[in-house]
Amino acid sequence: MAKSNAADSILTRLERQAVALGDTSAFEPPKYAGVDEDGRLVPLPRWRIDSKWIEFECGCRAERFVKLFAPSRKSDPIIFEGLPEQALYDFVCHRHSPAMNVRVKFQGYVDFNQWRRARRNLLLGITI
Repeated sequence: MAKSNAADSILTRLERQAVALGDTSAFEPPKYAGVDEDGRLVPLPRWRIDSKWIEFECGCRAERFVKLFAPSRKSDPIIFEGLPEQALYDFVCHRHSPAMNVRVKFQGYVDFNQWRRARRNLLLGITI
């Protein structure tokens, strides 16, 4: 079987374009990077974790817990399911809400907000 040279021509074109740019001052540093004490770029996490919450840069938020008070379903939005510490989504940003809505529809809910009102407190053992 003969090797295709199509990838080589694409790579050569991309290399030419990269060199043609010349001035790189217009490029911004990576969005998820900070600077250490020596001035080198270091990756930063896209989330923040405290004793109660996991907050993602996009705005999504999940509440941490150790024990569920009702059996979970596969489509429940649980992070780290089955591990000693887990988290249950409390809020979903506009970017991720369409995918989350599809996920909770497997349980018959219209959207994440309806799932949250009907099922979240049950899973966490919160009584109102």
